[in-house]
Amino acid sequence: MKIRPCVTNHMSRSALSQSQRTQNDPLLLGTFSQTTLRYLKGTLGAQYKPIGRADTRQISNGGIGGGTYNHWFQVNLTEPAWIILTKGPPRPKYIQVSAYDLNKTPIQGDPIFGADSVTTQTNGTMYIPYLDTVMSVQSDLYNTFDRLRLDRGDDRYYPLETGSYLICVSSTRNEPLAYELGVVIEFPTDETFFELEDLDGSVCLQETEIDAPNIDSPVTVDTLIPIGANAFTETSCTINSGVTVTVSAGSTWYIGERIPSDTFDDYKIILEVGDDAYYDTIHDHSLSEWQNAWEREHQDTERFPELFVSLTNRP
Repeated sequence: MKIRPCVTNHMSRSALSQSQRTQNDPLLLGTFSQTTLRYLKGTLGAQYKPIGRADTRQISNGGIGGGTYNHWFQVNLTEPAWIILTKGPPRPKYIQVSAYDLNKTPIQGDPIFGADSVTTQTNGTMYIPYLDTVMSVQSDLYNTFDRLRLDRGDDRYYPLETGSYLICVSSTRNEPLAYELGVVIEFPTDETFFELEDLDGSVCLQETEIDAPNIDSPVTVDTLIPIGANAFTETSCTINSGVTVTVSAGSTWYIGERIPSDTFDDYKIILEVGDDAYYDTIHDHSLSEWQNAWEREHQDTERFPELFVSLTNRP
């Protein structure tokens, strides 16, 4: 038996149909704090049906009309995140998708990145990591340039700020038009990276036991740490000019705060935790992470939409 966790960011229920909604009373998709995916379907365009007092809320002999050219949705973010809006079949070129920042006064329209945005290489293939992503801001300043970042410091690529955002799906045709829209709300990763001293990542585990003499600072004579031994210097170490400390293959020299012997196991990772700057050099989308997010909030009978697959670049 598969037990599903209870989630609170489901689509809200309402008696109003989309044809009765405007930008002032959009359908709330939910309030989100973790990566989530939604697959929206609907039909836009004028309809030929009787309308009257029930629709106009006033005495009327009725008439013919109905339908709408716009469907409105709202998303609430509890933390900064990206919103990705990707159109699906049957006729996506006749559908227009817009996004608006409700945290601004007046409401600010946010463009959506297309194929002319930042590109990168994935397994030798060009990849557009911010395709269909809502822009964060429209900045006219360029003093945030950073050559190490994938986006070069262009803050349009930054996650959207905490708050509420409006999504509008519109028809450009004067006829009934079905649409499908994929919505991805993706939060920056909270994984931790360790900064390694070697290039291939082979030096990772550090024994906590100090089995070589302590190396006192300053070092005034040539010193050799034997093969397989673990040396230690507390806080910092100065090596005098002309003096060499040789760390043999398979041995380690730990410089830092002393770890009380009763607080560690036989082995412990003693590495410096990397900062968040690494994430700014990439912007990957994991298919398995998106599938897990979908399965977490949908029934087993609701298959993962193929629409999202083309936006991912790693398993």
